[in-house]
Amino acid sequence: MELKISDIDDAKKLMNLALYAGSLLISNGAESYRAEDTVERICLSCQEIDSVDCYALPTAIFLKLKYKDEFINNFKKIKVSDINLGKIDLINNFSRNFSKNIYDLDKAYEELKSIENKGDRQYQKIIAGGIAASFFTVLFGGGLKDFFPSFIIGMIISYFVDYLYRFNMSFFINNAIASLVSAVLAISAVKLGLGNDFDKIIIGVIMLIVPGVAITNALRDIMSGEFITGAITLIKAVFIALAIAIGAGFGLKFMRMML
Repeated sequence: MELKISDIDDAKKLMNLALYAGSLLISNGAESYRAEDTVERICLSCQEIDSVDCYALPTAIFLKLKYKDEFINNFKKIKVSDINLGKIDLINNFSRNFSKNIYDLDKAYEELKSIENKGDRQYQKIIAGGIAASFFTVLFGGGLKDFFPSFIIGMIISYFVDYLYRFNMSFFINNAIASLVSAVLAISAVKLGLGNDFDKIIIGVIMLIVPGVAITNALRDIMSGEFITGAITLIKAVFIALAIAIGAGFGLKFMRMML
């Protein structure tokens, strides 16, 4: 049974709920088409909603729906936080449950709020960062002696990146600083005899901040005909890659001057 929208106020609440779900998807790294599909499914799962049009960008999401004979328009600005596939999965499950009329509008809003506020266990992210960095180092030609310093530096950088985002600085500055610190720590580890090839350690560690998901989403959007969305995401990914290169370069230059 579909959720019944009894008046225009309920229709506006539904619109705000759908925009909230879509903005959470995009802010956690989902593709634009996924956000658009989720928003439209949430709205069309209710009675008295005749048509829905949604357009999502990496920085905003726009929605128009028809309730009886009246059109309602709204949009929501989006602040991209981080990639969190766990939250994307939770929101997908929420949209399916909402379509089955498991929630009313108020309960649905509370459920989305709890998903937004759901925090990851930081120690898990830190350990995962160390594991990823160490195996990337080996993948790119590092030896067993490089594995362990990469693991430690990867954990440090995973924590450091989360710490930097608390200051609400530009993503360019955050990635440049993280890359610089990665280079300094890698060279220091080799100079202390803890590793052999600092270049392999640096490459393994900075893979943690390489915008692989952003590039993949951008190319997928472009191939799907979403040229504006794809171009915006791709430009951001290019600037992140540029920040990583600049940070690593300054780190190498700094250590050569110091040693």
